[in-house]
Amino acid sequence: MSEFPQRKFDMAPMPDKQVRLVPLTEEWIDQLIQWRSRPEAQQHQPITALSRERLHQYLQSRNPGELADLVNHDYIFIIEDEGQGEGLGWMTLEIISRLHGLARIGYTIAREYWGQGYATAAVRAIVRWLFIDTPIERIEADCSVSNPASRRVLEKCGFRYIGLKRKYLVIQGQRVDHYYFELCKNDIPV
Repeated sequence: MSEFPQRKFDMAPMPDKQVRLVPLTEEWIDQLIQWRSRPEAQQHQPITALSRERLHQYLQSRNPGELADLVNHDYIFIIEDEGQGEGLGWMTLEIISRLHGLARIGYTIAREYWGQGYATAAVRAIVRWLFIDTPIERIEADCSVSNPASRRVLEKCGFRYIGLKRKYLVIQGQRVDHYYFELCKNDIPV
């Protein structure tokens, strides 16, 4: 029996929180570096410093249109408020196996936007895109046990609690347990 309640996933966008996931571009590099340097962003995840040069290399390794084929293994998106075009945070997508349709997501919302539904809207957006427009069949996510807000986002988006990853990641010098979640394409009505 799961430790957490299971919820049905609603494929519809959240009417009050419209977000757009924009692949990282040059104009967002400084903002991403600034977000990643904030203590609250580093509190629940093992963020390492990313230089402008490293992010420029990342961008140079990308080709227009590659998202349609998911040819690379990792992607960075900026989460934008669709109405304002304002950056709210970032989301990562790791293609674990294109052959087997496996992906992993991660997300961080800037502190000034916490508790406003943007993380839930962003997770819904990427789930919708992955399950409707790509060959992905299963999405994994995990969150620190000390981050109940992130756990609630995953639950609201229909992710199933699978178990506890004990001493999973090193965050600020300490090994931290993480909750492990999954969502499969056939778990939701498309």
